[in-house]
Amino acid sequence: MQKVLLRYLAYTFAVFLGMTLIIAIVSRTPGGLGFDRAVAGIGRRTSEFSPVELMQDVLLLFSAAGFAWVAGRDRLRRPMAISLTFLMLGCLVRELDFFLDYYVVDNLWQVLFALLISFALVYGIRHRSGLLQGWKRSWPSAGLALIMGGFIVVVPFAQLVGHGALWEGILGDNYVRVVKVAAEEFAELGGYVLIAVGTVEFLYAWSRLPRKRNPKRKSKAVQN
Repeated sequence: MQKVLLRYLAYTFAVFLGMTLIIAIVSRTPGGLGFDRAVAGIGRRTSEFSPVELMQDVLLLFSAAGFAWVAGRDRLRRPMAISLTFLMLGCLVRELDFFLDYYVVDNLWQVLFALLISFALVYGIRHRSGLLQGWKRSWPSAGLALIMGGFIVVVPFAQLVGHGALWEGILGDNYVRVVKVAAEEFAELGGYVLIAVGTVEFLYAWSRLPRKRNPKRKSKAVQN
């Protein structure tokens, strides 16, 4: 119980530090979060350079790396871990859509996103027996529950919160697009925080599982 309390206090402290940093940026530099930044040579404004967007990318990359680690070391949970890894990488590509479209190839992010999500679905279907076994061996799991909750916050909650018509109806003649963008990005950040915390919880629980001994080493020890 004490270890659980300490972990969740650590999560709370990390979130507090992150939000304190964001508030400090806004306090010292009004508009410093860059939710409505003009990009030279493109003729449009974007929030992709915002520190909030950067935090989202880092959290997604961390979560994907965590499950890739599990996939490489746990044969029984590999199908589940691989599917989650590619699902998170698909979300990361979606978050990097601006950079992929304008600095690499137009519409590249849609292609990469479709490939990653398709791979996750096809791989999961082809290895559905192993996928189900992995879930059964891991569930109930606080980590997986948090990850599922995080994805629910990101899709559809954040997308609905960032719907332009909603904020036009709320603000009326005072509608400013940056308010809508900020609400959507902070909602997404909250979802990705849940996913990252869920990943840490899953890795912690997974690290405490008993590991089977190598039968070859065991046989050699008996012979000796």
